[in-house]
Formats: sequence, C-alpha cells, structure tokens
Amino acid sequence: MLLDFNAEPRPPRLALPVGVGIGKTRAMQRSVAGLLRSEVLRGRKVVIGVPRHDLAEEQRDAFHALDVDAMVWKGRTAPDPTPENPERLMCLDPSAPFDAMEVERIVETTSCKVTRRGITHICPLYNSCGYQAQKPRLEAAQVVLTAHEALFHQAPNELGAVGLLVLDEGFWGAGLRGTDGKALLTLDGLRPHLGTVQCWTLRNHEDWEATADLAAQRERLWKVLATASNGPLSVAVLRAAGLTPERCRQAAGLEHRRMRNPGLTPGMDPGERRRRIAAVLPKEGEPWAPPNRAAAMWLLIAEALENDHDVAGAVLVDTMSENGTVRCLRLAWRADLRNGWGAQGPILHLDATLRPELVTPFIPEVTIAEPLMAAEPHVRVRQVLRAPVSARALTPGEDAKPRDRSAAENHRRQVSALIALRAASLRGRSVSPPDLLIIAQKAAVDALRATGLPRNVQAVHFNALSGIDRWRSVAGLMVLGRTLPAPLTVEALAAAVTNCPPLASRGGVDWWYEQEERRIALADGGAHVLPGEVHADPTAEAIRWTICEGELIQAIGRGRGVNRTAATPLEVDLLTDVVLPVAVHEVLDWDEVCPSRQDMMAASGVVLENAADMAKAFPDLWPSREAAKKQNQRRGTNCYYRDLSNSNLSPSSSIVAYRPAGPGQKDRTARFDLALIADPRAWLEAKLGPLAHFEMISGKAPQHTTPPIADARARLNALSARLDAALAQRITHDRARLTALSHRMEAAQPNPAAA
Repeated sequence: MLLDFNAEPRPPRLALPVGVGIGKTRAMQRSVAGLLRSEVLRGRKVVIGVPRHDLAEEQRDAFHALDVDAMVWKGRTAPDPTPENPERLMCLDPSAPFDAMEVERIVETTSCKVTRRGITHICPLYNSCGYQAQKPRLEAAQVVLTAHEALFHQAPNELGAVGLLVLDEGFWGAGLRGTDGKALLTLDGLRPHLGTVQCWTLRNHEDWEATADLAAQRERLWKVLATASNGPLSVAVLRAAGLTPERCRQAAGLEHRRMRNPGLTPGMDPGERRRRIAAVLPKEGEPWAPPNRAAAMWLLIAEALENDHDVAGAVLVDTMSENGTVRCLRLAWRADLRNGWGAQGPILHLDATLRPELVTPFIPEVTIAEPLMAAEPHVRVRQVLRAPVSARALTPGEDAKPRDRSAAENHRRQVSALIALRAASLRGRSVSPPDLLIIAQKAAVDALRATGLPRNVQAVHFNALSGIDRWRSVAGLMVLGRTLPAPLTVEALAAAVTNCPPLASRGGVDWWYEQEERRIALADGGAHVLPGEVHADPTAEAIRWTICEGELIQAIGRGRGVNRTAATPLEVDLLTDVVLPVAVHEVLDWDEVCPSRQDMMAASGVVLENAADMAKAFPDLWPSREAAKKQNQRRGTNCYYRDLSNSNLSPSSSIVAYRPAGPGQKDRTARFDLALIADPRAWLEAKLGPLAHFEMISGKAPQHTTPPIADARARLNALSARLDAALAQRITHDRARLTALSHRMEAAQPNPAAA
C-alpha cells in the first residue's frame, strides 16, 4: 500500500494518476486485502467509492474471490428490482424520506424507526425494506463499496469506524450542487422581516435572541442585494456592508433554526404527515428562503470574504415566474465529503484522467503523485480528421432545415457503411464478441442502432464507460466525435467547484473557446499540427479537458491496450479532431476514408460488376444504369478499405458467376461476403429476378440439407433444363432471323405484274 498509516500529524492522502487499463483497481483490491490481513486498520472498515453501483458489484465479487467480506451499500432511491416488481426501489415508501428532507429532518428517525418516551415508532414496511435489509451486512463487512454520490451524504450509523477511504475514478462531479440552475433564493425571501427570520427553539418556542442576531446579518446582506446589479456578489461591497466570515458562519447556523419541528414519526399516516408539514412551512405565495439553501449562501459568502474574491457561487439573476420577472440569487456550490465515510482519515484517490484542479478543492492536503503510465506496443491508432460525426452532423434537431436533415441522413449512411466495412475486416479476430466496439454520443448511438449494426458490433455512449472491463478483448474500437459543453457551462461548473469567478475566455466567436496550436504525436516521431479548444481559467480548462479529452481517453481504454500481445492486437479508429496523449500511427482526412457508393454496396455484403444490376439492386445509391456506370469508371479513387473487396484477403468472400434470364443477357460476376449473405443466388433472384445461370466460382457454397447424390442429381437436372432452355431460346432466335431474311429476299425480287 502506498499510504503510510503512521504518518504524523495528519493522515496520509494520496492522489495517483494511473493510465487506463494498467490494472489500478485490481492492484488496489489486492493491496486492501493485504492491509486487512495485516490488521494495520485494527478492525476498521475500508470504504471504496465508485461512479456507479454496477462497478461496485463487480468489485464486490472481486473482493470475495480474495476472501474479503465486501458489500455494496445503496441509498434509499437506488433500484432494488425483483421479478415481480422491476421498478422496486430500496425504500418502499419513497415519499416519506422526501417529506422528511423537505422540513430538514433526519430521515432515519423520521421515516424508518425511532423510540421516543418508551414508544417505538416504525414504518410498516420496515421489515421488507431493501434499505434496512442491507444494514446487517454493512455492520459485518470489511469492505463497503458505494457510489460517489453517497459519500456527500450522511453515513449510516451501522458503518462504524473507517480506516481508509478509496476514491476510484473521478468523483468531483458527484459533489457539486445547484449546477442545474434550480437552487434559487428569491430576494423577497431574503428581505429581513419577522416572517423570514423568525427562529425557534427545539421545543418550537420563539427564540428572540437568535431571531435578532439573524435579522442583523440579513440587514447587512439586504443593503448589498437591494442595490447590486446582476452577477456575482461583490466581495468589496459585502465587506463594506459590515459582513465578516465569522458573522456569515453564525448566520448559516441560525438559518437552520428557522424551521420548526413538525413532529413527524415513522409509520405516520401520509395525510397527517402532510398536514403537519404544511403547519410549519409558510403558506403558498408567502416569501420564503429554504433554511438549508440560505445556509449554503452564507457559507459561500464567508469563503469569498476569507479568500478575497467575488462570490461566484451566489449570482444575482432575473428569472421568469407565473407572476412575471423575479429577482433571485442563483446558488451553486461544492459539498464536502462526509466524515462518517472516512473523509477525515487516510484517503487514496485513483483516476486515469486525474486533474489536480478538481481534486484539491475536495481534499485540500492531498499529495498528487507522478502519473503511472505504460507502453502499448500492440495498439495501432488511426485518427480521421474533419469527419461528420458531431451531434449536428449526425442527429440534427427537429427544427433543423431540410437540407441539414438530408445531409445528416447521408452522413449516417456513410458512417454506417464505414462501421460495416471495419467490422468485416475484424470479423473473428476477437476471442469473444463483439469484434468491434463503437463509442459515440448517445443520440448518435441510437441513430446508428436504428439503421442496423453488424452482428459482431456493439455500440455504447460516452459518460458511461469508466471502470468497465467487459470489452477488454475486442479487436477494434471506433470512437466517433467527442463530448464538449459550451464555455458558459464549463464556467458555471468551475464556479461551483471554487466559488471564484473564472477568468474570461472566448475565441473568435464570442460564445466559443479560444483556439491554440495542438500537435498529434505520431508513432514515427513526427507531429501533425491542428487547432484545439482551450480555456484560460485553470479550473474551467480542467473541467473542459476532463469532459472532452478525458472521456476520449476512457473510451480508448475500454480495449485494454496495455494488455495486448502480438497475437491479440488492438486497432483504434479515432474520428475526432481532438488531440490526445496517445501515439497515432496514421492521420487521415475524412475525404480519404469516406465510403464511396461501391463501399456502401460492399458493406451490405456484395460487390456487383454490372452497372444495370447495381442500379436495380441499389436504387438508393444509383438511380440509373448510367449513374452506376459513371461510378464504376471512378472506382478505386476513394476506397480506404479496398482490401475488403479482395477475395484473397477476406476468408468469407466468394465470387459467383450468374446471368439473368431474358434475351440479350450476358454472363457477369459478383463478389459476396457469405457471412452477411449466406445464399447469393437467393439474394440475386430477389433483387434481379430469375437467373438463367448461376455458379459459385470460388469460396464455399451455401450449405444444403439434401444428400450429396440427390443434390448432384438436382444440380445436373437444373443444368440440363437451363441448357435446354438456352438451346430453345437460340433456335427460336435463329428461326426469327431466317424468317426476317426470307421476307427481305422476297421483297427484293422483281414484280412481274408491275413489268
């Protein structure tokens, strides 16, 4: 283990950037198992935070294999499906916890079970509740796995003492509050008068001393709010109004005392519960600032005063309501990791895309270690620039112009063909399916699935990839596009992380990023230069990079390139203009890769040679024989995956000879991919009509269920019938020619009557 548990005077806290696929999670699991066996933790638990519950369950199974008692802790709103009720949640009465939170009560003692004055109040669903059923396992477990989000909420008492907190993958996003723009405080609710500052004792008696203290600080704040312009609250004006960090923190504590105790108990009738809640809340339409939210405001102001910067987490805005425009404070802030989960003890943070700017605000005294990376000699990366794979290029909105929708349809067809061709080149190369993994934005993935993906292809979307190991044996990865929010979104997230106004940063277009020169590192030592987005503010840039480049790195890492050998290479196609910290073997332009119409035809499993047949079989590609003939004349000028049309390089490829029935038809050839079109003759007859001749020239013929001798006789009979038909057709044709010649000769003879 990398942590020194005897460090003084502060517990050790280490953040370790580890490359994707190196095996950081498995190494951590083995280290934790050894740590527990060594008794260094003295019976205290290890808590491991992960992005999602499915990853927690994978780690639980891995710990069990190491003979470590591990369990997954889930919150009340987490799914707990059963065959009879797939929508079941951990808490069977979710309205009760929400009611408790509305009036800022402790959920466990308000909604689940509590003993007061010798009387036990209990929820009637307590004994069948999934949330309660996990508590005995929690008490006994050595390792507790939970989602990052849970670490920012109160830990259950049954957890006990924690000796080590492990944060696996990036966790900062789970600790942000108000980033949806809905954490608002109306100025009317903050105006200091008795109805908005009245404080109460624990027994619901008026606390006039606390009320006076809170009113004094609200008066100082109101002097600022009443005259301030829209935007972050000015630290200079707040200080001039007489506010100090100490006064703000005192006010934050007093805000909580504005909420009276409604006397809720577990098992209370829902109607009675709502009646009691209504009795302690203001009537609808009356000014009100929710105490928890108001307390968060004061803490943001205190932090800004201490660090001498404007309050980016508290911004004056105008919002629309049913009654018109309303002046509000819009809040966004960073929650703290809770002590009950081990936040005050030793911490180990592991992340492949770790950015110090997003770790130190949550763990101030953390040590950032040097990155641990590994070479990937058996990974080949091709990067395709200017590909039409953005959300707008593939999935424009409903209000898009007709020409944009038409262009998007063409782009989807091209990308689908590219995927099919790539899948054909990789078919059978993976130890287990799929052979090819597609990673793109969710809307693009849905659109590509709707058009139909090859059987050996799977598609997944960004933002749901970290930690997943199931695609470690794929032969190929294709990454389409990127995720990148607008600067305003990134700046709002940065403000929530730091509470400090981010530096202004705009490029040539006032709503987009600045551009700077970036260099793609080529495997041969060279570089390919292209522009890339950047934000001037360090925290905003860290967020932009994590969402964009970081997610692409996570995508590539799904193939576990570091574990590949010469026998199990990985091929990666990056269809994005983003520069990543990976060695690229080939940089191409979309024009070099964009599938031609022949490529699209090949992607369906067939390559026809005859222009008329091409137009008849693929009218969406060639509206006429002349169009197909012109395309044939340009063949080969734009086919990156030419080898897919080469039967010598495609083990499932077969050449057939055929001739459609009818006069004047000639023999022609076609190439079929039998993995996609198992019966070429049936396909040809479905597209072109009856055939006068068909023969498999190379490759395996379709499998027949009839005995070999009977099959041979049937083929001979069919051949004899086709020869008879051809001979009869030739005789008929010759007779017609002779008859026509006889008529012409008779017409040329002199007419005696005319003489």
